Amino acid sequence: SSKSGSAAPPRRVEVEISAVLEEMLSRPVRLTQRLVGSKAFSPCLRPALPVPAGLKLSKRANANISAPLAPEPPFPTVIIYNQSKHATQSVLADIRAVWGSKVRVLQTLEEGKQRLPGMDAALYVKPKTWGDLEHFKERLNFACSQDHALHHQRSARQVVFMPGWSAFAESAEAAVGVEALGLVWPGTEPVASQGLEKIGFKRICEKVGAPTPPFTVLSEEDAVPVDLTDAAAKEACVQEFMNKVAAMKTSEMGLIKSIHGGGGKGTAHLHHPDKPEEARRAVEKVITEMNRTDGIYFEQRVNTKGDGRFYQIELEVDGKTVADGGRFVWFNSSLQKVVEIGLSDDKIGMFMPTDLYQKSRQWSAAIAAEGNNNTRGTMEALVFQNEKGEFEVQFIECNRRPQVENEALALLQKDAKGHRRYTFAELMMRAKGYPAPTFEVATDASVVLHARWLHGNPNNKGQITYQAGSISGMTGPRLDYVKAELMAPGEISFTSDPQLGKAVITADSWEEMCDNAAEYFTLRKPTVMGASSTYAQTMYNLFTHPKMRSGEIASNETFTYLEIPEHSDRGVLNYLKDQVSPVLVSGYRPGEGIDSERFPTKGVQAGLEKLIGTLSQEPPRATEFTKFARGEASYEDYIKSLRAQLEKQGGGWVTVAPRDTAQQGNDSESASVSNISRVNAEVWAEKAGCVGYEIGGAQYQAGLIRGFDPASIMRLGLPYNMPAHSLQRSQYVNGLAELTPEIRKPLFESTAAVVEQHYRAGTTGGLVPWHPYNFHAGNFYDPATNYSPQDSTTGELLDAKCLPMPNWVFSAKFPLEALKGWTGRQIDLFAKRGVQLHQIRIKNPGQGKDWTAEAIWTHVQTMAAVFKEKGLLPPIVYIHNHDFNGQGGHIAAELLRTAQKANFNTLVIDAGYRKNGTHNDNTVQTSALNLEPEQLEALAEYNHNQQMIENILCRFDSRTSQMTPWNSDWAGGTEGSDIRIAKEYGLDVRKINDAKEIANEVFPLERAVTPFSEYKLRLGIAIMIEPGIEPKSADAVRKWVNGGGKLKVGGDVLVGLKRWETLVPKTPETDKLLANMPDELAAAMAQQSKLVGPADLPDHFSSAQRHTALGYQAKGLEFATSQRKGTDLSPLLVAPHVLHGAPKKLPAGTKFDLLVDPLDGSIPKKAEIEFLGFGLAPGAASGPDAAGRELVLSYLHEGQVVQVQLPDPDAAVSATSSSGPRKAAPGNKLEVPTMVPGEILSYSVKVGDVLKKGQPLVVLESMKMEMKISVPDELDGLVVKDLPCKGRTKELQGDILAPGDLMLELQEPSK
Repeated sequence: SSKSGSAAPPRRVEVEISAVLEEMLSRPVRLTQRLVGSKAFSPCLRPALPVPAGLKLSKRANANISAPLAPEPPFPTVIIYNQSKHATQSVLADIRAVWGSKVRVLQTLEEGKQRLPGMDAALYVKPKTWGDLEHFKERLNFACSQDHALHHQRSARQVVFMPGWSAFAESAEAAVGVEALGLVWPGTEPVASQGLEKIGFKRICEKVGAPTPPFTVLSEEDAVPVDLTDAAAKEACVQEFMNKVAAMKTSEMGLIKSIHGGGGKGTAHLHHPDKPEEARRAVEKVITEMNRTDGIYFEQRVNTKGDGRFYQIELEVDGKTVADGGRFVWFNSSLQKVVEIGLSDDKIGMFMPTDLYQKSRQWSAAIAAEGNNNTRGTMEALVFQNEKGEFEVQFIECNRRPQVENEALALLQKDAKGHRRYTFAELMMRAKGYPAPTFEVATDASVVLHARWLHGNPNNKGQITYQAGSISGMTGPRLDYVKAELMAPGEISFTSDPQLGKAVITADSWEEMCDNAAEYFTLRKPTVMGASSTYAQTMYNLFTHPKMRSGEIASNETFTYLEIPEHSDRGVLNYLKDQVSPVLVSGYRPGEGIDSERFPTKGVQAGLEKLIGTLSQEPPRATEFTKFARGEASYEDYIKSLRAQLEKQGGGWVTVAPRDTAQQGNDSESASVSNISRVNAEVWAEKAGCVGYEIGGAQYQAGLIRGFDPASIMRLGLPYNMPAHSLQRSQYVNGLAELTPEIRKPLFESTAAVVEQHYRAGTTGGLVPWHPYNFHAGNFYDPATNYSPQDSTTGELLDAKCLPMPNWVFSAKFPLEALKGWTGRQIDLFAKRGVQLHQIRIKNPGQGKDWTAEAIWTHVQTMAAVFKEKGLLPPIVYIHNHDFNGQGGHIAAELLRTAQKANFNTLVIDAGYRKNGTHNDNTVQTSALNLEPEQLEALAEYNHNQQMIENILCRFDSRTSQMTPWNSDWAGGTEGSDIRIAKEYGLDVRKINDAKEIANEVFPLERAVTPFSEYKLRLGIAIMIEPGIEPKSADAVRKWVNGGGKLKVGGDVLVGLKRWETLVPKTPETDKLLANMPDELAAAMAQQSKLVGPADLPDHFSSAQRHTALGYQAKGLEFATSQRKGTDLSPLLVAPHVLHGAPKKLPAGTKFDLLVDPLDGSIPKKAEIEFLGFGLAPGAASGPDAAGRELVLSYLHEGQVVQVQLPDPDAAVSATSSSGPRKAAPGNKLEVPTMVPGEILSYSVKVGDVLKKGQPLVVLESMKMEMKISVPDELDGLVVKDLPCKGRTKELQGDILAPGDLMLELQEPSK
């Protein structure tokens, strides 16, 4: 302009203003100068820029009214200019709330992006042109050429340019530039904006007497900028600033700050101003972040001689009027605001004395008046207690723009008609000339929380690692105390604004506000497609912390006392992305199964889907057990009712499907069908005279190995109207590790807590409806010491208020006299704890020629005689067996008729559905019972349904295998898993049974230890893979062992052989094998010291997680700890038709439930999902061999379409690394292969070691057992050259080896 300032500025100024605006909008700062080429440019020098001639600011109106009371909007059109969707949405929300559609709102956004809902139109700009007013002018002119109304309104200065709350909104240059475009600027006038800038603000504070921290200006706002591309010039500037800091001659800590900074940017902590290197780091940080050297100052920190704590208070001014209430702010270590809470005047005393607060309001008004403030602004001050305990306040700056947190005070005021205050609408009123209206104190709230929604993971300093994703809305119930909530849809942007949205929560007290906030962050969540976030959980932890609830957490210690969650709470979207979609694309247990390509047909899947829907609508009948389980009747009431039912029927039956039918016949794949099978049993089996549902054992153990939560499997197996009979292996419980009493007792307590939570919703007291049938395979009892593993664990279960079912394991080799003594001990165990024993069990783990009705009845009579001797009612005796020859059901029927003839009607026999192929046929067995016609109809319906359910497991079906002989006395645990293990070892599956029989002949365990089936199999396989044993016969094994030979078995097998807890004599070969393997035995015996105990568990573990960790030890703890990562398959436990389908074949329209477990101890819920189909990601090549192809899976949940994108595993992607361990060269003794498949846990040798025969070589985990491999004789004296495999760590699994894979590389010793 001319020297007089009267002429209009040349066009050069306008262009240069545009040049700075891009940088203004790229950061939350106010820019006053920048480098143009190599020359310094200062568009904003003191005093203020002149307003161009002919571009006067709007004429002032006089009516003292609020925006909602204005008869018409002050302007007909608003252009919102802000990259942030949340900022844009906030402006739009205010305008729509006050004037509805009377104001036309245009959104400025980049080309290719969609405008927000509720916008009337969009003004598109090119990407990365924010701040380029020349470009914006071109687009505005084009819009006016197409929109005549916009042209006329612009000409009449009736279009408001609304920048929201960015630092751009308080820029004097921006105000001048916008007015030059013919638009109305609604913010602070340039003169006031310059005067209230940070350095100017502190000088005004000194003038009006308002306290402000001591400061020193390092460079004035109008200082000539330094060319930071010139290293010498930059260093000279840094030295100058360092010298000014040193000249202060103070050691008081402070901050180096830029007037252009904000949100923590442009601020550096300087703890020791007297240390040059620290001063250098702080100065360089600010200069680098801001990329400019003007407007920088040092400000001393407050309360440095006290405890360093302070509360930040913000007082809003409108012109010179100070609004009611004060807003307190909590921030992270980078000074980024996290929480803002507005308090009414009468609540301020919680954080500062009332008289100091009122004085602060007076100072705020004086500062605003001295600075000629004309619109909304915020005075920021710090309140603290000094070293003398006196309260002080120090003003630090004035924000001359509306802030995101304004509503934390806006809801504390109302106008004459009771309307709340709307910030952006009031800005438009001021721009029209309306003065600040008079507001009254609101009566419906005295505490208002402005809660930010961010999507990221805070650390213990509150710094957030933002997570990518896309927002589609909010989920959760409507909450009355949430007065405003915004969530900007679409992709999260970290460059424009990482804030997703906000919620404004009201309360009448501080405590109520904390309660409301905690509930809000629990129930309401953004619907985010992408990575999960711990932000909501962190906020919950903040508002539930005792110190926050009592107001003791200062503004600068927001995260000091919080427990920061390691993983986020997972929602349905996380489950679909991380746990469901990978299974739909790649399949469950890919490549495994009796026939890995024998997936269920679409008809089988659709039939099961329909059955799930049908059964879910059938209400099961309540029984006396239902009342007992819910705590509404006693255990004796239930038993009385059960006896009456059995008396009427002549006995009863328990269904073993799918727990045992699938264990033996489908590789223990019962976990995923247990839920629907339980419902089938509740609805139909109960009507057919069934009195129990079997769960447990390998169902839990195999489920854990395959990615399912054992506690969830257990909970899903708890029936409504009959007890769950859960298999438990004495001191081994459900795993293979022997647990000590110190572990078992809290394990049983946590299990009882899970069951009580399920049935009684947390109400405790009385006997727990948990009926594990507790057995020790060898029925071992030492009369000299009275030691019995089964007795011990039965007593511990009773102490936990559970109701175990003592279990005698059947064998013709076990004497009846031992059974008699065992029965008496069980009765006494219960009586000692004030419980009468009613139910007892006989378990035959196979069938065999000895399993006859006569032999079983003899055992039952022996038990009953003991009960009679003790004056008790006849026991309810449960019988369990397998069926290898089709005779099991007939033997059961004969046994029932025999018992009935003796007037013994309390016999209950386990059975499976018709033609199940593994257990008693329930139609044959129940032919001996007195069932009504409707019961027989229900039985037929149950069987039809159960067969349909287990058909989904066809890929793992081994029921027609020839592996187990018809006369075997042992079930083999599970034929499916035996076949799988044989394949892993490369063995002929038809020879496995022979190997086990040989093992049993040499080492006649006779069910000697609880996991007897596991041990028998492992000994058999060890015999098969040992090349030194030929032929594979009992005599050859004896010769091998007696000659000093070892067997490749796990340490727990050796422990079992050592203890020999059975009722049959030990063979010499057993002791000899143990003598041959002293190191392995010693290591195994010492393994108990590594057990996971209660002290190893995190305090936050729920009862279910404690159950999993203690019951399944290292694997259980690892599982429970990692559950929040979403790496398990537990959500699909209620969707077997989805889990077991072929990869990429799930039909569109398939409906299923997901198990949603919050992991906090509460009962898991189910989410309803519909699969909409597979598709290809946009732009991806469509051919089957297209490299890098991405699949899109679409789902429908709660009316919203959710999409997940995953790589197509079948796409042709060139390999960049080896696909796994290589094979050892056959015949090369320097390349040692593994003979045992499994995971490498650790090497026992290191590179350079000279091997010695018999020494430990490597530790693997094979067949669920830890196995130590020793150096064979032929490798003695060789040197370790390389350890080619990775061992297991806490974070990562070790390499998985198959037989023949290279395990160790050796070399000849140097001569």
